[in-house]
Amino acid sequence: MIRARRREAMVQKGFDRAMTFRRILVGFLVLVLLLDVVPLVAHREADARGENEWVETTLRSLSLREKIGQMIVVAASSEFMNFASERFAEVRKQIEQNRVGGFIVRGGSPNEVAALTNEMQRLSKLPLLIAADYERGLRMQMKNGTPFTTNMGVAATGDVQAAYRQGRIIAEEMRAIGVNWLYAPVADINNNPDNPVINIRSFGADPQQVARFVAAFVRGVRDGGALATAKHFPGHGDTATDSHIGLATIEVDRARLDRMELVPFRAAIAAGVDAVMTAHVALPKITGDRHPATLSPQMTTDLLRRELKFDGIIVTDSLGMGAITKNYPGPDAAVRAIKAGADVALLPPDPTAAIKAIEEAVRRGEITEARIDDSVRRLLRAKYRLGLVQNRMVDLSAVNRLVEKPENVQEARRVAERSMTLLRNEGGLLPLAQSRAASALYVVVAADDDPEEGRTLIPQIERRVKGARILKADPRTTEAEYAQMIEEAKRAENIIIAPFVKRAALKGTVALPDRQTDFIRQLLALGKRTAIVAFGSPYLIRQFPEAPVYMAAYAIEDVAQEAAARAIFGEVEIAGRLPVGIPGMFEIGAGLRAQPLDARAEKARK
Repeated sequence: MIRARRREAMVQKGFDRAMTFRRILVGFLVLVLLLDVVPLVAHREADARGENEWVETTLRSLSLREKIGQMIVVAASSEFMNFASERFAEVRKQIEQNRVGGFIVRGGSPNEVAALTNEMQRLSKLPLLIAADYERGLRMQMKNGTPFTTNMGVAATGDVQAAYRQGRIIAEEMRAIGVNWLYAPVADINNNPDNPVINIRSFGADPQQVARFVAAFVRGVRDGGALATAKHFPGHGDTATDSHIGLATIEVDRARLDRMELVPFRAAIAAGVDAVMTAHVALPKITGDRHPATLSPQMTTDLLRRELKFDGIIVTDSLGMGAITKNYPGPDAAVRAIKAGADVALLPPDPTAAIKAIEEAVRRGEITEARIDDSVRRLLRAKYRLGLVQNRMVDLSAVNRLVEKPENVQEARRVAERSMTLLRNEGGLLPLAQSRAASALYVVVAADDDPEEGRTLIPQIERRVKGARILKADPRTTEAEYAQMIEEAKRAENIIIAPFVKRAALKGTVALPDRQTDFIRQLLALGKRTAIVAFGSPYLIRQFPEAPVYMAAYAIEDVAQEAAARAIFGEVEIAGRLPVGIPGMFEIGAGLRAQPLDARAEKARK
């Protein structure tokens, strides 16, 4: 009995010691955590106080007209300008007289943009938001930068992290040249095959998949140090009208909007997107009128701001687009946009008149000054969080080290390769074996008078196939030349056709023109082993439903042409999956796998 009690006491003592040690250990860990967290919390609180103090002090220092100027973003050409020239005088006027809050830059080179943004920031009383439409990187507007494929191409890889990496790289390159506000990602769902303005800019037709890619892209942009913008709210995908030309209308009800169009925008907001761009799209079944969402309080304030609880920056799409100018002439559109709930009027045709009209609307009581203050606070907060208050300039000597890094270019090439999507492959024509490659005829069909269409694919073929027979048709090709090409095709064993169709604003279509379509159909009718490799819209196959072999490349850009050449000649695996459905032909997710030729040869040997 005594021994049992002693053992029990010893066990209890050991247990007490263990509990004491555990309490000490837990206490120590809590102390370490507090030592780590308390300064972090204190730093965040101090930073928040600093931000709030700067925002409120700055706001109080501005006149009403200066506050309204902060809500205007105007354009600046990024081509070389002497800063004492007449061309730059207009930029100087917008900064010094209109006190605009930001610019959208276009064109130029990385070094030219960096020099321009530094000079604009130097002239401005307040830091400027410098925006750009670099949806697929700097190469959207210039010849340099990491060469990404289109969003639809990225989605074809199935790799959501590829969208994150793309967003981060784009943001880092932007910041290196002084651009801090990215008008991307496109959050539209392209569920209309005839959409001429969104199309391959979209991540696809499945709302959940688009949402995942949009959210990842947003996180990448923010981690790269720039403002991300989800566009075009509440969705521009289900329309066949280009809003650069006229007002697009989407005949959907609210249930459909919730189920489809709003899904990516909700995901973007959850991911912390900094801004949302409204669309020049009318939704009469929801609003009861035919005003575009850009000018609709029901869409901008009621739905986006209040219901979706988005407290970031609301920016209009360009107020100089046909959908607005044809129906709301003069500065009235800018007033309507601000009354609807926008924080930024983008590219009003006459910025001075727009500022004056908004100021008069405030004086009349149509818009309260408190409403103006709310918008300016959002814009000032964004500038503070971008670090522009501490340093608004960029290091010109660092541009050539930060833009177009080799590792980033390699990443973009890998993504383009993985995007290639083989939808049909009768007879296993692709990839081309060496014997078939040598006997093939290669036909480039350019829908546009654009040197980019085929300029990389042709030398890529020539490098791989000695003495390759390559033909090219474009808008200038004559009937006699078409007839001669048909005769040439009759002597070929295999034919690889590469149609190019550029997606561009104001064009109104992404279809191949009738004459070129007829030419391709004539080639198919020859009964040769024929493959179509489509550069641009994957929906092109609807014009050639009889094509026995069809591969989608999703873009006309050089990076897609290089990737397609590697896929055609069996240097990389073809494994992309279609992010959209092609009515009556292919479902979302369609795609065949084709191994590289060396992998096939190895398998055959075994």
